[in-house]
Amino acid sequence: MFPSKPIASRKQMGRSAVTNGKVLHSNAAQIDGRGHNARRFRDLVNAFSADLGELTEVDRALIKNAATLALKMELLQADLVAGKEVDADQLIRLAGTSKRALAAVTATAVERKPGSETLPEYLARKAAERDALLETDEDDGESI
Repeated sequence: MFPSKPIASRKQMGRSAVTNGKVLHSNAAQIDGRGHNARRFRDLVNAFSADLGELTEVDRALIKNAATLALKMELLQADLVAGKEVDADQLIRLAGTSKRALAAVTATAVERKPGSETLPEYLARKAAERDALLETDEDDGESI
């Protein structure tokens, strides 16, 4: 038996274009991003990710899922308004799924926002700051 070759080390920065944020889909070479649906999809992705700051892969997947569902909902709604025949069951299922996807993105944004102080916490912090300032003034007066 011949010894096997060592496994080639992977480049530290050798990540896919999707991971690097250069394209939205792994098969982007086949997608012409100039169409109105592609532009709307990009707009939705950007809008949904605006409040999230640094994105993880899970965040990106949730956002793309929510954007896809929102875009499909918009297309079905446009067909409905134009008087075209639309499958009501599909529209209802898509609405529920879209709502859950958007709720997942919103929950992630809410988790990342810094918590606001309650009134008792604010008053306690201000009192502690005042006490610390008074102690500093008293220490300065004694050393003179």
